[in-house]
Amino acid sequence: MQLLDKLFGLQNKTALVTGAGSGLGQVIAEGFAEVGATVICADVSRERSEDVVARITAAGGAAEVCQLDVWNEAAVSALAAEFGDRRLDILVNFAGVATPPTLTHEMTTEDWERGVGISLTGTFFMTRAMLPKMREAGGSIINVASILGLGGYFPDFPASSTDYAAAKAGVIGFTRQVAVEYAAENVRANVIAPGWHGGTRLGDARRRERTKEEEERFYTEMNRRIPMKRRGEASEILGLALYLASPASGYVTGQVITQDGGWTAC
Repeated sequence: MQLLDKLFGLQNKTALVTGAGSGLGQVIAEGFAEVGATVICADVSRERSEDVVARITAAGGAAEVCQLDVWNEAAVSALAAEFGDRRLDILVNFAGVATPPTLTHEMTTEDWERGVGISLTGTFFMTRAMLPKMREAGGSIINVASILGLGGYFPDFPASSTDYAAAKAGVIGFTRQVAVEYAAENVRANVIAPGWHGGTRLGDARRRERTKEEEERFYTEMNRRIPMKRRGEASEILGLALYLASPASGYVTGQVITQDGGWTAC
């Protein structure tokens, strides 16, 4: 076996990726399949899941369609039950939502509950349900937070919202607790905290509500704040995710790794 395959290959592994129908989740699902994993592509949209599975299988990989709302506790429990005795090696919790940017005193309870529910509670539901599938043979859990879970950002206009920041900070604390509880069973849990990336659907709500001038101001402020002076490409998430999923990171758990073009270095 070649060294790269030994370190980063996922042959004979089963990976479940939520949010696999678009953006960063799609990049991860397709990349994991390319290096040998069988990937269960979970997404709230069955059509998007089917599209990604079709792309993977057309490229010679193995993938399965899974329509799933991670905020639906019963649906998540049903998915775990469907696994039966099947082993799960990798769980990637990338399903999330960004509610329209707003100041905290203007935020609706509905947006708060939806933002925290999908991004944080959904991560809890998935992890709780799938841990029994991972405990005997070990595995890797990769959760997604954000640089906004590490520090606030307000460029004199709402660029995000407190439900998103709170949910992502919560994912970090949740992941670290899971990491220490199951480390002796060789179940690792780590967090990727991305910065501003293109090629995702997270900004859809923002773009629907802002004028062209407001969007240009947003892009200008973001680029000014990032030392690399550009947003990340969705494809750039794969290397980090592959590292955390593979034997190459076998002694890494409970860590938060930012991928932000230098944002948190400032």
